[in-house]
Amino acid sequence: MKKKKYYKPMLILSILFLLIASCKPEDGEDGVMGAHGIQGETGPAGADATTITPAAYGTWEVISEIGSDVAKYVYINEDNTLEILSEDQLGFKRTERTNVTVSVNQIITNDLYGSIGIYGINNYEVNEYILTLTRSFDSDPILMQRSTTAPNSSNWIKELTTLVEGSTAWSREVDIAFDGTYLLGYNYSNRNIEQINPSNFSVEGIIPTTLDAYAVEIEKSDAPDRQLFQSNNGSSNYHSFIYATNTFNYTSQNLGSWIKGIASKSPGELWLSSNSEDTLYHYFSHEPASPGEILGSVPLDFSPSGLDYRDGFLYVTEGTRVHKCQTSPEFRAIETYELRGHNVSGITYDGTNFWLAATNWNDYDTQKLIKVDLAL
Repeated sequence: MKKKKYYKPMLILSILFLLIASCKPEDGEDGVMGAHGIQGETGPAGADATTITPAAYGTWEVISEIGSDVAKYVYINEDNTLEILSEDQLGFKRTERTNVTVSVNQIITNDLYGSIGIYGINNYEVNEYILTLTRSFDSDPILMQRSTTAPNSSNWIKELTTLVEGSTAWSREVDIAFDGTYLLGYNYSNRNIEQINPSNFSVEGIIPTTLDAYAVEIEKSDAPDRQLFQSNNGSSNYHSFIYATNTFNYTSQNLGSWIKGIASKSPGELWLSSNSEDTLYHYFSHEPASPGEILGSVPLDFSPSGLDYRDGFLYVTEGTRVHKCQTSPEFRAIETYELRGHNVSGITYDGTNFWLAATNWNDYDTQKLIKVDLAL
């Protein structure tokens, strides 16, 4: 009797099983799982999908007081930049700019900005028109109110334009003067005060000095014996010489050390800046009978450099900025200008435009004389 053969039906069943198992299921619509298949590719976003825009974007007026530099306005821009406009109690303005990362509840920066003191991860929340910013290292939050009346950030500080510039041989930062013909500045390398032709920047003459006169000034006087004032390195005094003859006249009383700027207001009356004491001094000399007296002083929140007094206003240099200040009835900065990308150490006026002594951030070794579009 023959035995039954079962291998053919079994073979057929095995082949059918393999065919079913290898078949790819139809993908579900927009990623829906098939009955027994794998997850299909994610479909396109639906028409009602939305992207959340961080509520921090916009212009804000600071309504909580922070530090000596009082931040006035904060611009949180959609290109992930942050601008802070600040003004201290005497009216000196500053602008700070940095890159940030803004999410729906955090502002992140790697830079420390003094006027609002943000650094690292800073949490925030917006309730109607008020933004509350909790700084990463401070328990006191900053409160800001959304503003529609804030000034354009580009107008807070006026940018200066270079009209003419030339290089000098000076190796140190100096304050400069104008004698009616030449620009004057101290050359540390040869220990002379040089008279520079503003047309071609050639040295037309020298005034020997035994001082390190990093600040020089010509007295505002038509007298034949008008004076040339000189500072002396870190000293707290300035020294007077008769300009025509370079003869010594007198030495002032002690003021703040490191006098970086001298500005003549009228015969015998001057303003001086102490870079060490962060102070401006109003001084009157009774030369040559006595060294004079301090009429007043103005403490600052920064270290001032070069000075010039013109048409009733004192011009004060600081970093990239030039501040125009009224000195009465109260001292106050009323306008701020900026020569971007430069450190300004000196300032004077040639009868038409202001000149600045400055170094470019890309070339700290070269002192420049720069005529700018600032006039009276």
